[in-house]
Formats: sequence, C-alpha cells, structure tokens
Amino acid sequence: MPVIHPQMQAVLEHSAALMPAYSILETPLPLVRKKYAQERTYWNSGGPNISTILETKVKGASASIPIRIYHPNPENRLPLLVYLHGGGFVVGSNDSHDRIMRELAGRSGCAVLGIEYSLSPEYKFPVALDEILLVLKWLKDDAHKLKEPAFNINPERIVLGGDSAGASLSMGVALSFKENLSGLLLIYGWFGLRDSCSARLFGCQDVGMSEEDLTFYQDSYLDSPEDLTDLRLDVLKANLSGIPPVCLIAADMDPLLDDSTTLAALLEQAGVSSELHLHKGVLHGFLHYSRMLDVAVTALDQGADFLRKVLNL
Repeated sequence: MPVIHPQMQAVLEHSAALMPAYSILETPLPLVRKKYAQERTYWNSGGPNISTILETKVKGASASIPIRIYHPNPENRLPLLVYLHGGGFVVGSNDSHDRIMRELAGRSGCAVLGIEYSLSPEYKFPVALDEILLVLKWLKDDAHKLKEPAFNINPERIVLGGDSAGASLSMGVALSFKENLSGLLLIYGWFGLRDSCSARLFGCQDVGMSEEDLTFYQDSYLDSPEDLTDLRLDVLKANLSGIPPVCLIAADMDPLLDDSTTLAALLEQAGVSSELHLHKGVLHGFLHYSRMLDVAVTALDQGADFLRKVLNL
C-alpha cells in the first residue's frame, strides 16, 4: 500500500486546524459550500501576480455564465487554457481555484479562463456541459468583440482542462469539440468507472474522498441513473480517436486513480498522444496545496510544460 507523504500529512493537519472535519452527507449543502470556500482562502494566498484579471458573463440559454480570465501579458495575443474547477459538481468556483489558475498562467505564459458553470443538485446533467460548450463557442466566434486587453487571445489555440469534476466535464465536452482544441489537461478526474481497485482501496480511508462522498456527488449530478450510460459521462466507452493531445495528472492514493490510468491506456490504444504523471503519497485534490506541498508544485510545472508544448509557447 502507498504511504502518505509527510508534506501531505502536514497539509491534512493544517487543514484540520483551519476547518474541523465535517460530513458532506450530514451537513446542509449551503453550509458545505461556505466551509469549502472558507478553507480554500488560506490555500489561495500567495502565488504569482497576473497583470490583468477580468470578470464578465456570457449570455446563456436561461442565465448568464460567469467567467474570469487571467492574462499575463495583454500586449501579446496569447493562446488560452479554459479551466473547469473541481468540487464534485456541487461545490467550487473560480474563487476556490484562483491560485491554481494563476499558477498555470504564470508558469506557462498562456492566458487562463475559468468558467463558473452551474452546480448540482440545483442544475443536473447535462446543464454544466451545455454551458461550457456555449462559452467555448463564444470564445471562438465572439470574444474578440469585447475589445478588452484581457481578451487579446488566439481562439484557434485553446486547451481545455480542469481538476476532478472539471476534468470529467472537460472530457465530456471534448468529444463534440475536439476539432477546435489543441489539448486536454486532465487532473485526477472521474471518467466513468463504476467500480475499481483504487476506489475500493482508497475510498475507505480515514482521510481523503470516500466512496460515500463519490456516491453523493454522482447522485447530486445525475438527472437519472440512465445518465451513466451517456458517453459524455462514460467517456471510457466513447470513441477516443481524434482527441487532441492529453496530459493526465493523478494521485496514487486517490479513489479515482484507476479512471486516469484506464483512460491513459485507452488513449494509447486509440493512437492519441498522451502523458500520465502519477504522484506518490498524495490524495485527491492535492494540487490546491502548493503553499506546503512540493509535489503540487511539480504537478503544476508538468501542466505548464504541457501547455507550452501543445500551444507552441
């Protein structure tokens, strides 16, 4: 069995001091979201300063979709990473993932745009996917009309990515938008496995994400059990040919580890260029902890290296 990294253990102890443990199954959802946001405040402190940050909204079918763009050099027309935050489809925001996006922008030199998609259970599958696809099409066709320095971007060079639920959403969207993407950056995502060795080994730990947590997130997100057969969720059964280059980042003590390793194998089988970076001794969500965790810094550098490579930076 893997052994937890001492720095990861220190992160857990510090997080417990910041926010005592609570059960998402027994805590009202508004309070879960509040606690999640509060705990992320500490981990978002520090990191690179990005010269231009702009928030706006994209008009959707029934509501406007908030977006935030980080542009490290608005005098230059830069390629773009569209980043989808994690949080099990039920928590999270551009605020909760602010440092991750700033780190990727600062380390890669590309612009980064976060989409604040609608959360579950208020909005079920496939609402978030539809919103993300709408924003991507807007970026390609209409973003230049804003005439804002922050949107001095090249819509022909876009990578789509995210962590956890954001990685799942990225793959689901990519199936129908792959011709317009330069790459995918997928960080410890759920890609459709309903049972796995990693889920059984690491879903029953005293720390990290439990099988009960995973079931709660899934039940909150799905409109019906039949949704599990939709290829936008069950992407491991989808036709992966033509998918752009993929960078997978995974943790070896994560219940979702096997989702990443299985996807990596299927991408290779489909002839898709891909790389898998497996980090030892860390848990699901470790990328948030670059203030204390060297492995998180390494993973951010790996993501930035991939962005520079596929975006020709």
